[in-house]
Amino acid sequence: MRRTHRHVQALPAVVALTALTFAGCGIPDDTGVTAVGPGPSTGISSGSENTSAQETRTSTSDRTEFVTNYLAAAAGDYDGATERVREFMSPPVAEKFKPVAIPRVIRLIGTPLVSQGRSTVQITYELIGTLGKNGLLEPPKEPVRGKYEITLGTAEDGISLYVLDAPPVLLISDTALASRYTRRTIYFWNTEHTGLVPDVRYLLHDVPIEQVPTTLLGWLIEGPAPWLRSVVEVLPEGTALQGKIPAIADQTLTITLSAQAVPTEGATEALDRLRRQLQWSLRPLPWENLALKIGHQETKNYYATDFLTSNAASRLEQFPERFAVYGGKIVRLSESRKAVAAIPAIPPQANKDVRTAALSTSATHTYAALVTGSGGGEALRVGSTLTSGGPDAALHAVSGLPGGLGYPVWALTADGDPESSLGLIIAGGGLYSFRAEGGAARQVQVSGVTGKISAITVAPDGHRAAIVAGGRLYRAVLTVSGDGVSLSEPELLRPPLDTVTAADFSGEGWLTVAGVRAGRVAVLDVTIDGALQDPRLPDLGDDTVTYVTAYPENPVNQSSNELGNADFVSFTTADAAWDVLSGPVQIVASSLAEPPSNRSANTVPTAPFFLN
Repeated sequence: MRRTHRHVQALPAVVALTALTFAGCGIPDDTGVTAVGPGPSTGISSGSENTSAQETRTSTSDRTEFVTNYLAAAAGDYDGATERVREFMSPPVAEKFKPVAIPRVIRLIGTPLVSQGRSTVQITYELIGTLGKNGLLEPPKEPVRGKYEITLGTAEDGISLYVLDAPPVLLISDTALASRYTRRTIYFWNTEHTGLVPDVRYLLHDVPIEQVPTTLLGWLIEGPAPWLRSVVEVLPEGTALQGKIPAIADQTLTITLSAQAVPTEGATEALDRLRRQLQWSLRPLPWENLALKIGHQETKNYYATDFLTSNAASRLEQFPERFAVYGGKIVRLSESRKAVAAIPAIPPQANKDVRTAALSTSATHTYAALVTGSGGGEALRVGSTLTSGGPDAALHAVSGLPGGLGYPVWALTADGDPESSLGLIIAGGGLYSFRAEGGAARQVQVSGVTGKISAITVAPDGHRAAIVAGGRLYRAVLTVSGDGVSLSEPELLRPPLDTVTAADFSGEGWLTVAGVRAGRVAVLDVTIDGALQDPRLPDLGDDTVTYVTAYPENPVNQSSNELGNADFVSFTTADAAWDVLSGPVQIVASSLAEPPSNRSANTVPTAPFFLN
């Protein structure tokens, strides 16, 4: 990754399998076990240059390493997963091994326990989810932790190992998931046809580059992930690939789809949406032009990069504008864009008594939300202004909010239509929506979570959301209608944290989360399904992170197939604001471009945020 840095059945809490006696088993070591590696190569690889070869049964005689390799055997060609796992087993055990075809992805808790003088290796695990043939990782509905026992025996050579007893399921460790697959996004239009929504999948490193377009197109035709279905549009029924996608010629990728791929009504607009969807889903493969043929119609060629604007994340800057609150005023940070410019969308006379704030832009407008005051006097004021030199926003009060206001978030910022824009804020442990013109807030019903909501973040696409409630992390989607905004039932994610305290989107497939594990505070990047992690600050001691903000990675700037995440992350603790660099760096008065005068020496910047 780049950084400068529908539900499944719960497994039993403990799977205890009877150990088989292996002394004198006399298993020969030449039973036709074949090393399975990558398929034939064309000299071009769609995966990482660091892809390692698939380990086999005879790769090691160390029991811990053997179990690690066993937990990677199912990671590979989907249809061959069961056979690769059987190759780690003795012939009689392999013959009886008939698992469910869908692999279960697990995170090991601690290292495999190898007891002296015993044939069994015990692993403690947490279930992350199931990995489908369509590259989807589906989290479990409820948290599942348990133990597995894997019985090992030695072959006649006295060195190499066999599995004599194991759980009757296909298992993939999270480390194998990280090393054997690339996180990729395919895209679906939102139901409003205003933008594309990313759908993260896992693509094998070993898939030859010429097969990747066919694989991704098949996933698009099959449809979106279940958690996104209520907010995106599926391809028309009957859409199918005609023939094979030929090799790239003259920097052009040629795709022929059935006539049903484009409806007769509104065909011109539908075809334009389709080609943009394909162009986004297939990038950044090494081709510049798309030749698209629908049924018997004439092939259309697309050479321009105008499709990039269909994804809201393409507007993200490489270097964001950065702000903080200092002595009740919003101020700019010195090392950021437009460091000496005026604060956008906020009249100077309104920039006072501020506690938290949010600024966001569309193609036409800049939106502001300020939480001011404290205790019984706290209030939320919002407004918008034209980005191209319009007058300052006239801030309007938002009514109907209980006390205990959190950080405001702009979820939808419409082009040319401020009245359609929407923000969210946590108040009194509940979630509320507000409009850019102010007025009464509306409570957003959130079902299926435990405890009070403490954090909310929305991706640039305006639909995918993450929630922290009761110390747990969830994902959901926002739906906007004339009746207001609604939230789908959140899905529980299982990042490697005991308690989650804060979260923000840091890329199309990543969240930056803060929380506690083993009694120590940490800031991590985790995938949108909670499966994989990348530690930013693995140990911050015991000072709780109350808020984290990230400026998401622009997918256009990605230098590889791998999904990128934010270069810029900040967070707050009870008494300070911090930047995440190689370590935590406190944001102090000297970090500000123009700190207000007449402030006490004890005044420190708080509530950092970006212009998103």
